[in-house]
Amino acid sequence: MKPLFYFISVFLFTSFSSSATQSISVLAKHPIWLKLGHYKNQPTTISYITNASFFIADNGRNDPVAELKATIHAFNNQPLTQCRYPARYQWLKEQGLTFSMPAAECPKLQQWREQQAIHSVSLVFASGYMSNPASLYGHLLLKLNRSTESKNKLLDYSINYGAHVPDNENGLVYILKGLFGGYKAGFSDQLFYRHQHNYGEIELRDLWEYTLNLNERDVAFIANHLWEILGTEFDYYFADENCAFHLAQIIELVIGDQLTSESSPWVIPATIFSRLNTATYQEQSAVKKVTFTPSRDTVFSKYVQSLSEKELSFAKQIFAESAVLKSKSFLALPVQSQKAIIGALFELVQVKQIQKQTPVKISELKNALIQARLKLPMGENKVKFQFTQQPPHKGQKPSNSSISAMHTAEQTQYTMGFRLSYFDTLASDIARIPFSNLEMLDTELMFTNGETYINKIHLLDLESFNPNQLSWANESKWSWKINVGFDRQPALCRTCKRSFVMGGAGQAWQFSNNTLAYSLINGYLGDLAKNSHFYDSSVEVGIITGTDSGIKLRASYEKSFLNAKNPAQTKLELAVPINQDIDIRLAVTHANSAMWQLKLNYYWQ
Repeated sequence: MKPLFYFISVFLFTSFSSSATQSISVLAKHPIWLKLGHYKNQPTTISYITNASFFIADNGRNDPVAELKATIHAFNNQPLTQCRYPARYQWLKEQGLTFSMPAAECPKLQQWREQQAIHSVSLVFASGYMSNPASLYGHLLLKLNRSTESKNKLLDYSINYGAHVPDNENGLVYILKGLFGGYKAGFSDQLFYRHQHNYGEIELRDLWEYTLNLNERDVAFIANHLWEILGTEFDYYFADENCAFHLAQIIELVIGDQLTSESSPWVIPATIFSRLNTATYQEQSAVKKVTFTPSRDTVFSKYVQSLSEKELSFAKQIFAESAVLKSKSFLALPVQSQKAIIGALFELVQVKQIQKQTPVKISELKNALIQARLKLPMGENKVKFQFTQQPPHKGQKPSNSSISAMHTAEQTQYTMGFRLSYFDTLASDIARIPFSNLEMLDTELMFTNGETYINKIHLLDLESFNPNQLSWANESKWSWKINVGFDRQPALCRTCKRSFVMGGAGQAWQFSNNTLAYSLINGYLGDLAKNSHFYDSSVEVGIITGTDSGIKLRASYEKSFLNAKNPAQTKLELAVPINQDIDIRLAVTHANSAMWQLKLNYYWQ
């Protein structure tokens, strides 16, 4: 009875009329109360929310006890406060508190929450997007499902968390402020179909939806809290205080601390889905089902793959000259073939219109396709595409620790490595951009003859090989790479090392699902080995190939333009996955001599 007596005494002292089964101090330390205020864990209890208007108490941002007292006081004296903080009101009543004011009518909240009832919650992963630095790692959305079989799916809500970036922001400023702070961020709600259109139809990103296995009370509790925090502001940090961290914390209101760790200096969206897949809720899996939504580009690829060689030949001819649709040879094709060709070209037209390529030609082609299709019998070909894309929780984990042995003609060395994130071209492609490299803070220490050296620090290593799969459709994508850092080059000479910034651009060609060839022109600036200048340039050609089992191989040849005396550098690297967390790499690099390396990688998050 002591807690109840203490609690009642406090309220009598402060003229409150509520009663409760727990003391204020105990309630203020409750994990749910701290999450409702978005307070950080010890040693500091300051809230991630930065605008003072969110808090009722003057010092509520850094004092959960004061905020709780002020909240209870407000619920006892200002009934409309219930409409501003419905999750706080719901949770405090569930803890046994009663308030002197009756339940308030909240028409705006009821319209938002109940006009079409929210019956479930989903977390949505949008795959990475190499054209936007903030989207390299993918993006995470919260989806409030309101649709049913008889209700319109267009009315589902989505909750987005993002930085407030001014229009036409300088790219360098954007990166620096994103990494080191400088932007405010917040939650916003929008009808989900708009996000789906933007990600799937414009940015051509695949979506995976994880529908959560929550009961009616917890769905309502999440919806109530989202209502509270719409319009609030946070400080934005790309690495850790990002969309993945803050949206996952919303889910942790009802499943506990299973998704985030405040001690981690980085939070990657795919990591949240790996943890979510193993999370539990009321002794069951927290995930009810996973649904894949292909992008327009993925759907078009399926259409093309479904065409026979002859049908694809006609598609190419029609794209070049739409009059082929009226030719005797096309009209002699079986109706099902004509429908398949026109269907594939309709998908291509959609992609081209999104890319705003040759609008006049595409408009003429579209009109010709419509006319040709109207002459065919009604009904679509009964083709149901099977998409084989794997969900993000099955992908390789983003961080990496490694050990390796390196051998040259002069010595054998050993290394220990650490990579912050995320994947390289020989990693698994699951839920990632194939034939791409996205590595940040890739480091290695080298041990030889009792001495320890820094072997490599690559701050940023990006590669995007955009294959021109549809050169017949005037598709011309650039491949590019950026690398910043320091490394040793034992294949060039024993003491060779460089500190550099490099960039490259070129073209790539894909020959199958697993094989791609590329050609790049590279430029270097910095303290370069075997170079009397601070600059250099080179031509690089290579091939990346693999098997369906996940074994991958990359071979490259790079020759300097400006330092003809330097030998060309040839690299060959083979990756053999052991399981989702481990792979073995065998690499050989040859310039003036050969350097062999056998590496064991362990991936974690």
